[in-house]
Amino acid sequence: MPTTYTDQFYLIDPSSPPAKNTLLTFQNYTMTDQNDDGDLDSFDGDSVNGLDITASWPGDTVTIKLGGGVRITYTGTTFNLSDGTAVFTPTDGQILQDGRFFKATDVATEGPLLVGDLGPPCFAAGTLIETERGMTPVQDIEIGDLVRTLDNGLQPVRWRGKRAVAALDERAPIRFAKGAIGNSRELLVSPQHKILVSGWRAEVFFGEEEVLVAAVHLVNSDTIHRAPRRHVNYHHLMFDRHEILLAEGIPTESFYPGEYILQDSDLNAEIMDLFPEMIGQAGPDWETARTVLRSKEVQVFCDENVHVA
Repeated sequence: MPTTYTDQFYLIDPSSPPAKNTLLTFQNYTMTDQNDDGDLDSFDGDSVNGLDITASWPGDTVTIKLGGGVRITYTGTTFNLSDGTAVFTPTDGQILQDGRFFKATDVATEGPLLVGDLGPPCFAAGTLIETERGMTPVQDIEIGDLVRTLDNGLQPVRWRGKRAVAALDERAPIRFAKGAIGNSRELLVSPQHKILVSGWRAEVFFGEEEVLVAAVHLVNSDTIHRAPRRHVNYHHLMFDRHEILLAEGIPTESFYPGEYILQDSDLNAEIMDLFPEMIGQAGPDWETARTVLRSKEVQVFCDENVHVA
């Protein structure tokens, strides 16, 4: 069954950019993952704004100038479309702004846009995380603070990040009402944030007692739903490895770099400085704390109540 996503785009081809100072205005387009395989590319009839994708280029950059000489560089994916146009969407968590074109870079290797790259795993401001000193708002946790993890006890935060993003349409956070999955209070996370789920179906179908499921795939018609708003402040916590934390009493994932750091040069440099052993490695070489299910696989849980581990 097709799944749609809405995001911001520039009408631009970084491999054949416009003249400097050309005005770039962003548009909101709908992307369709035709076979719901978790990526968008030139196969299987995937499309943007109703036009088939003929090629996709993850890792392109576009730099614009704002008033006062301020420059912003976006890293993302460029799609060539069946009508001959090209569009660029950011995958670095930033919000596109109207501005004057300054420069662009393009990659030489085609690849898909992974749905998980549309937004990193993160907690909304105000989320209570279990730490050495008790339940602590995520925005108050600093580098070096000890956070309780499910697998490895208290672990120090090695990196933390914060971003304010537009929270409409497909970027709207997922709201878990109090008690929806055993959470002690309302829980608000990004759509791709993974929740630890257990149950006999996990073991029978996937050979695992526990699996990780993106919050967006747990949406129901009652207690778990999208909560659109003009913007939301998201916070990321990263450790020496991918960890399972307790947020509002519920086991959820920590920040997992994966492909995300490869598509944000500033974030990549910062994390490589902290984790030099990752230099020369691709983000996916980091192992996830549990098996992560794709949207199709999550369907086996649809006719039973979700159990968190």
